[in-house]
Amino acid sequence: MSPRNNHDPTSSGESGNTNVQEADLQEMEDVNQSLDALSCALDAVEQRTDDILSQLRLLLDSNREIRRQLAEENEHNDDDNNDDDHHGDDEMEDIDNMPKSGVN
Repeated sequence: MSPRNNHDPTSSGESGNTNVQEADLQEMEDVNQSLDALSCALDAVEQRTDDILSQLRLLLDSNREIRRQLAEENEHNDDDNNDDDHHGDDEMEDIDNMPKSGVN
């Protein structure tokens, strides 16, 4: 026995059914193509997002390093200023202890 062809276009009742099935298949193919295009677009967006995130992390790390360096410099400058203040106080004491001249 040979297998029956369920989609025989020669039968009168199935002619309209075959056209509907072909239209459904075409619609499914169109949907698949649209989904593939959407998937590619989403992949591109995801890659771009990952790249931006990576750049932001580098920028954040760079800013943290700069802030750390500035804090160290400020701390170093504060220490130098405190040392200068103490030297200035010593000079003022030396001036105060100098004998006064008799010039009025």
